[in-house]
Amino acid sequence: MTKRLGWAIALAALMLGSAFALRYAEGQGMIGADTAKRGVQVLIGLVLAGYANLMPKRLGPARASARAEAAAQAAVRIGGWSLALAGIAYAALWAFAPLEIADLAGMAVVAGAMVVTVGYAVWAFAACRRADAATTDR
Repeated sequence: MTKRLGWAIALAALMLGSAFALRYAEGQGMIGADTAKRGVQVLIGLVLAGYANLMPKRLGPARASARAEAAAQAAVRIGGWSLALAGIAYAALWAFAPLEIADLAGMAVVAGAMVVTVGYAVWAFAACRRADAATTDR
């Protein structure tokens, strides 16, 4: 637990340091305001992709049945994939798209990934519950 907390604090310090450095560079006239905003948003997208990549690797305690364990693993894997791709798309949008498009499309991409993640998890666990109910009714 301490190792995970240490990495989270280091990542938070990196993000804050990057935001500070970009703001400082903007204040010194080295970069424009758009570049500073884009830099922070790209970093946010990459952090989202990185954390989403770790999702399937941290499943947690075992479930009550093998079917529930398989459903949980599938849901976390789908969530990891969809959020990792959304993080990469978010970073790419902020890096290359016009600001107006990057703002709206970035939110839409991440919201879509959240809908896919939650929707699949609900579907997988409902199917698991129905299957468990069907086997106990016999």
